[in-house]
Amino acid sequence: MTALDALRIVTEQVDAFNAHDLDGFVATYAEDAIVTGVGEAALTGREEIRTFYADRLAYPGLHCTIDAHALFGDRWVVAREQVVRDGVATETIATFDVRDGLIRRASMVKA
Repeated sequence: MTALDALRIVTEQVDAFNAHDLDGFVATYAEDAIVTGVGEAALTGREEIRTFYADRLAYPGLHCTIDAHALFGDRWVVAREQVVRDGVATETIATFDVRDGLIRRASMVKA
C-alpha cells in the first residue's frame, strides 16, 4: 500500500459522507477502528461508528470538503476539512491511519 492508496480510501470515506451513504462510509473503516474528536468519548468499532453517524448522515444539509492534505509515510493522511451544516462551516484537522485498505484510526480537531 502507498500513501496515494491511503488518500484514495480517505477520499472514498468523504465521498460516502457527502452522498449520505452510511454503509459506504462505515465500510471504509476497519472492524476495530477508533475515531476520536467527534463526540464525548472515542468511537470504537464499526457499530459505534455506524450508530454515531446514522443521524448525521441522514441530515441533508451536511457536507465535507478537503481543502488541503498531507501524506506521511505510506499510511498517514492529514486533511484540513470544511464540514458544512446548513451553510455554517467548521474547520477541522483530521488525521487518518490507513492500513490494509481500511481506516484504522481517525482523529478530528475542530477549530
